[in-house]
Amino acid sequence: MQHEELCKKILDLDSSVRFAALADHLGSLLTTVYRQGLTPLAAKEETAKFASQAVFMTGALGVGHNSKIGRMQYVVGRYENLIRATIPVVNGSFDKFYLMLSFDVGSDVVSIIEKKILPFLKENSESFS
Repeated sequence: MQHEELCKKILDLDSSVRFAALADHLGSLLTTVYRQGLTPLAAKEETAKFASQAVFMTGALGVGHNSKIGRMQYVVGRYENLIRATIPVVNGSFDKFYLMLSFDVGSDVVSIIEKKILPFLKENSESFS
């Protein structure tokens, strides 16, 4: 499955997902997909900057993958106009990609991530090899 197709399928998992993108381990965006009819709140350059910063912060938070608290599963940030989430996509022993998401305010993001997105990623893990 190609990166764009994967992001489109993630968008289809829940109607509150506004945006899905994949970034590499350095924070460079590989693909971005927006919900149909959505006017993005951020310009392309701002989205690229967010991806870079999110990967850096997620990596900083995830230091010590073998620590006592275990590997980080996801990070969620709530803003006035949307909710953002970053999910490291693990391949072997390292984070190969980062899934960047945004959701509508008022969404049950934790439930969506844990019941829909993480299982989908697990089922499609071969797409990240």
